[in-house]
Amino acid sequence: MQIITSDFLYCLDHKNKTAELSGDKTEVIRQQRAIQQLLRKATDQTVDLEHIKRTQGRQAYLQAFSSKPDVSAPAHWTGYKGNLNDVVDTGGRLVLVNAKLRHAVSQLVTATWNSKKVGSGNDAVNLHHRDVTVSKVWQVENVSQYKRYVLHMKEAYKHNSSLHVPKISGLQGEKGLKTLVKGTDFLHIQGGAE
Repeated sequence: MQIITSDFLYCLDHKNKTAELSGDKTEVIRQQRAIQQLLRKATDQTVDLEHIKRTQGRQAYLQAFSSKPDVSAPAHWTGYKGNLNDVVDTGGRLVLVNAKLRHAVSQLVTATWNSKKVGSGNDAVNLHHRDVTVSKVWQVENVSQYKRYVLHMKEAYKHNSSLHVPKISGLQGEKGLKTLVKGTDFLHIQGGAE
């Protein structure tokens, strides 16, 4: 297929999956960059799980997640970044969290702290304070444990992507839930709120 414009010529070869640009050098370079950017964006979207969830639905998301070969470090980890497949680590690593996460944890602790319950029980002998102060927050980054966790998630996602959840008519705003009764091979369907 050929596309001719005033500045350059596109030649697309669908069989070999190639594109040839010819014409004015600056325009060809500009078009080449634009095409490369579009290809990068399309490639990123095919592996971006959130994009798949938004555009293709739950079942496609679960299938894509379960078939993803690599294990990536969680975004909030600071000791490890990117692909964890080549990392050999048998133990966990304590890492101080960033200021934003520390603040969130501090807010959670102070919001849920009940000073009326402090000082009761055998472990409160000679305890005279009633408040709590968060001084440091650590997170454990354990690659081997996280890999096992992701493996179990992938197995569950793969199983759940094949389940067909039927709609229950007559129940506005509610969905049916499928649960496998322990020790049986049949599914129970029951109505439940979203």
